[in-house]
Amino acid sequence: MGTETSHGDLKKMIDKNYQEAVKDIKKALTVLENNPDSGLVVKEIKHPDAVWHLRISLAKSVIRIAAGGALCMGELYIAGSLLILAEILGIGEELV
Repeated sequence: MGTETSHGDLKKMIDKNYQEAVKDIKKALTVLENNPDSGLVVKEIKHPDAVWHLRISLAKSVIRIAAGGALCMGELYIAGSLLILAEILGIGEELV
């Protein structure tokens, strides 16, 4: 009966182990970042411009809808050209 652990005690034990693990990871990262021979390269992450990403995405959708309309009217050259343009915009969307 002395070996029983309450739910609260178990949660405290898990939280303590988690906090210790986080501290150990932070210490290891500090050591790696401060050691030029570690091979760890810290790079700054460039996030996409959300406004331009949205604008290009909407333009791409409009062009695809126009391509679908052209396809329905039998204008294969126009539909194909619009789809190619939409794909080019898709590439640009990933680069902003």
